[in-house]
Amino acid sequence: MKGGAQSMQSMDFADARGAGQLVFNPSLVEHPKPEWFDPASWGEAIKPVANGGRGAAWFVNGPFGSAVLRHYLRGGQMARFSRDAFVWSGRQNVRSHNELELLALMRELKLPVPEPIASIHWRTGLRYRAAILVGTIPNTRTFASMLEDSMHDERLWRRIGIMIARFHQARILHADLNAHNVLVDTQGFGHLIDFDKSERRLKGDHDWQQDNLARFERSVHKVCNGNAALASAVIMAVTSAYRESMR
Repeated sequence: MKGGAQSMQSMDFADARGAGQLVFNPSLVEHPKPEWFDPASWGEAIKPVANGGRGAAWFVNGPFGSAVLRHYLRGGQMARFSRDAFVWSGRQNVRSHNELELLALMRELKLPVPEPIASIHWRTGLRYRAAILVGTIPNTRTFASMLEDSMHDERLWRRIGIMIARFHQARILHADLNAHNVLVDTQGFGHLIDFDKSERRLKGDHDWQQDNLARFERSVHKVCNGNAALASAVIMAVTSAYRESMR
């Protein structure tokens, strides 16, 4: 296992969906159950997440506390062939487990990310499906929604730049760094979510950092939807604070 996997435990299982493995955080989960990852099993005690990407995320409450259940879906052209099945290429490449283990590592590094609860995969032949449970971050809203409301807060914008720098200093590459994946709490501090396909880069490798920051800047422009003055001000504050932190 990778990253913070030393803090995780796992169990093999088989059910109607296939044979698989469930990885869990023993500090939060004592008796993990595969049915936790089936939205239908929660009945009315489940609520869709408005910003759930392609519509496969829900709020749930279980013995592990308040959490977000997310199923992994395919995007792009491949979604035409299968909405949620991925090619099996070994346990080390299962997206849900890799994300959970990266979250565990980042929590050890004191980075502002959700609590890792559990992850699962079901394998059928050469394909697998996957899902993850992570803790909720209460009393937050997305940075994107704040920009859509034309909220001006240079202090917050600088905090976002400092936050991104913290991840880069820890060599964390967020594969989809954008304003929707930044949550801002009531104290004005940012948190990063949704680390699917993200990774910890090798020491001495810095080439990816500017590309990653540029991805975030493009997201800000898109969210500001033509408000060039706002987008420019946000990006200037974010990048200035980022560069000061990276020195």
